[in-house]
This record gives sequence, structure tokens and C-alpha cells, in this order.
Amino acid sequence: MIKHTLFAAASAICLSACGSGDKVDLENASVNDVAKELRKADANEGFVKPGQWEQTVTLVEMSVPGAPPQVAEALKKQTGQSQVHKSCLTPEQANHPREDFFSGADKSCRYDHFKWGSGKVDMKLDCKHESGTQTMELAGTYEPESYQMVMSVASRGSNPMETMNMKMQVDAKRVGQCTDKEG
Repeated sequence: MIKHTLFAAASAICLSACGSGDKVDLENASVNDVAKELRKADANEGFVKPGQWEQTVTLVEMSVPGAPPQVAEALKKQTGQSQVHKSCLTPEQANHPREDFFSGADKSCRYDHFKWGSGKVDMKLDCKHESGTQTMELAGTYEPESYQMVMSVASRGSNPMETMNMKMQVDAKRVGQCTDKEG
């Protein structure tokens, strides 16, 4: 469940980082602030080119320091594994993403920094909850129809099993038009 959620987050954030408009450079910004600036920066072209996207997410490393040995061994076996996900991005979604496109429905997050433009993205998102914290860092390069990103996630909870560190490589490309089945 945790891995699936983080892969989905990686996909959303990486797609939001693509495009070829003006630069965005913010510090200590809300998710809403970043969304507004990205809309302004790329208002004429949309964030990404609509169509079908294929993302390959590779788990580079993952650790849960307080995990029992059998859990640690299972995580070790997943390291180096990749998952391929295809998604359809409509013209409407590309031109007018929802505010929560960048972080999901979580309103407890703020960007330490968000830098996007000239084919590069670098961001750090901090989320604070009653039960712990999560920090997501992402850096990489992009073109209108592809991107390559490295994403790190560090979660800290109230007990050792709620502490996790993960690093993923995300490689994506636009592979064509959406089909009617993908909607």
C-alpha cells in the first residue's frame, strides 16, 4: 500500500513538472501557491503534452529501520524492481490541473523549495501530521514528451515501524494518443 501510494505521488509530481513555459522559483510555498505559479508560467501550453504516458518507476533503495528481519529481507528483494504504469492525460487535465494535482488532497504539506524551468526540476515537499512527518525530494530533467527524475521519500512516525526511507528513479515518455478505452 505504501509503495503504491508513493508511486502514484511520483507520477503526479513528475507530470506536473513537465512543460516548456517560464520558470517557477518558490521557497516556503503552499501547494496552492505552487499550483497557481505553474498555471501562470505555462498558461498557453499546458503542463504536459496530452496523450498516453508510460512511466517506469524503479525502486533504488528502501529501508524501514525498525522492521523485523523478514520485512527487511522482503524490502531488499524489491530493490531494483521496476513497475510500468500507463496513464491517459486529457487536454483538459493538461491545461487545467486541479489544485490537489501536485500533492493529492493533503493540505498539511508545504514546499521548502520548488524550482522548475529550462528543462530542470528540483523540489522538496514537507508534510506534517499528528502521527509523524514525510519529506519528499525530487530532482531531474524534462522535455515536453519525456522526463527522468530521482525521488526520495523519508517518513518518520511515532514508532520505529513508521519510519521509512525510499529512493526511486522515474523515467517517463509520451507514447501516443489516448484510446477511447482510456478516456
